[in-house]
Amino acid sequence: MNIRHLVAAGFAALFYLVSIWATQADERILRYVSNIEVASDGALTVTETIKVRAEWDQIKRGIFRDIPLTAEAANGRTYRVGFKLLSVLRDGEPEPHFERDSGDGVRIYIGREDQFVTKGVHIYTIEYETDRQIRFFDDHDEVYWNATGNEWAFPIDEALARVVLPGGVKASKWIAYTGYFGDKGQDYTARSEEGDREVIFETTRPLGTYEGLSVVVGMPKGAVPAPSQDEQLQYFLSDYSSELIGAAGLALVVFYYLFAWWIVGRDPARGVTFPRFKPPEGISPALAKYVSNRGFGDGGWVALSSACLSLAVKKVLRIEEQDDEVTLVMEDGGAVHDAKLPKGEAALVSYIRGRGTPLPLNKDNGGAIKALGSKFRSAIEKESRGVFFKSNKLFLVPGIVLSIITIVALLVFGRLQPDQEGFVMVFLMMSIFASVISVNIGKVVFRFASMQLRMALIFVLFGLAMTGAAYGAFQITGGVDTVPILPIIAAVLVALNILFFFIIGAPTALGRQALDEIEGLRLYLSVAEKERMNMTEVPDMSTGHFEELLPYAVALGVEKPWAKAFEGWLATAAGAAVATSYHPNWYSGRTFDARHISDTLGSTASSMAGSFKSSLPVPKSSSSGFSSSSGGSSGGGGGGGGGGGW
Repeated sequence: MNIRHLVAAGFAALFYLVSIWATQADERILRYVSNIEVASDGALTVTETIKVRAEWDQIKRGIFRDIPLTAEAANGRTYRVGFKLLSVLRDGEPEPHFERDSGDGVRIYIGREDQFVTKGVHIYTIEYETDRQIRFFDDHDEVYWNATGNEWAFPIDEALARVVLPGGVKASKWIAYTGYFGDKGQDYTARSEEGDREVIFETTRPLGTYEGLSVVVGMPKGAVPAPSQDEQLQYFLSDYSSELIGAAGLALVVFYYLFAWWIVGRDPARGVTFPRFKPPEGISPALAKYVSNRGFGDGGWVALSSACLSLAVKKVLRIEEQDDEVTLVMEDGGAVHDAKLPKGEAALVSYIRGRGTPLPLNKDNGGAIKALGSKFRSAIEKESRGVFFKSNKLFLVPGIVLSIITIVALLVFGRLQPDQEGFVMVFLMMSIFASVISVNIGKVVFRFASMQLRMALIFVLFGLAMTGAAYGAFQITGGVDTVPILPIIAAVLVALNILFFFIIGAPTALGRQALDEIEGLRLYLSVAEKERMNMTEVPDMSTGHFEELLPYAVALGVEKPWAKAFEGWLATAAGAAVATSYHPNWYSGRTFDARHISDTLGSTASSMAGSFKSSLPVPKSSSSGFSSSSGGSSGGGGGGGGGGGW
């Protein structure tokens, strides 16, 4: 052999030795022994002996062990099993450790945060107790245990599991599975000892990362007593404690809100509604809109339009329309002193006079129109706060507090079923939306239904809306395996508070009277001229009568029929003389035709609110938003989990 051959052989030997050293030096589990002792009452005492090599790659301070604490019942629902950590050792000595709840289980960190373990081989021993792990069937009972778990971040060179049954109980059959989660690998040997009381399983090949060993040992039926009725009741209360708490909290919140509504939220009895031929005393057109709508549902722009018309009829303001653009112009020396004007109209006059120039309703004046709307709404709300309606918002506080207590209790005691997080978020958002929609739809029939019917309708709509929200959440998220009771209760609580935020308020006695009078005026303004002629004590139609009530017609959304009634009168002999000469001196603009009042004044009045809204500045956005088929398998039993280094 020449020198060249010797050098090549030397390098080959060196390479071989380095390869062996590298293989031996990687972090891995050298041996994993799981001893499962079954007590006569069915509790398990598990002792896991884990021999690892630490090289300060992942295993620095020690290892952590994840132990699942949930199991799946026959109905598909998961339940919590018992767990008690008894001892943790490293190399036969007690080792510092701490636990962290991971939702579906517990993670045990073994080692000290401020100290690394020495490099090399260490033996960790973890002993714990767990219950509710025995599976009961018609013809047998069994222990189905994931001896190593399928979530270890290290390969396992050798795994062994030893199942010890209670005294006097013999194993009737056994099997094991190896491989990744769901695999049915048979890379193991098994034997029984102690007269079939013990069954020992050993793997016949190393297990790769995230592979595991699961064992199944069957026992004669009744070898371990099934839970008694008292125990089953305790399990039920434990498993469903969060649902019971949530249902009790929900029932309490609903009862409280219904009680509060009965005490303070019911409307006073409605009066008799009949046509009224003049405005309610002390109520301006804008205030009539506010009271009738129980607030500014549209931002107050219809009310503001009616206030402009009211001022125009009083010759304080002139409305000019040219090229489909409306301009508000103050009249010099208005006929009505500001002190005699209603608060909302006075605020409007003050603002436009303060400008010193007319106010065209266009985009260029969007900022001014926005400020005008804010000042106008504030004046109306200040004028009527607590007069016509009681908000009763303080009565929401106990309901909100009870809801928060219930939700906190759900968070403490409750657990989401797997893969329900997305459903919860979507359902919560849709339930809030559904509650608002149901109230707004209910408002439409407030004027046409009794108090009992209104409440019944709102709750029917609310139930339908919440059902729709749940269906929508199922469609968007692809559904969930089990109905997520806990988050549904939480979402319904949130939606209930929103619902009662809208309906807890009620009119005062004065407000009820005003609502009845406003409804009577609306009835009069909306009838046709022919029907109007059949009314008793109806005032004669005139330009003054028409113009006096036109702002109220706009405020109440009946300007078209009121203008049509005026048109009808102008077509009669009594109004014919007026028809040829009528032209309101407070309006100028498009071609005016007294024979088609509804196409001129009516259209202008009804479109003014749209002009206000379309003139507002557009909000800016600063960010964007964007058997063999169904039987056992590796990982299919109790216990399991995995671990890693830290």
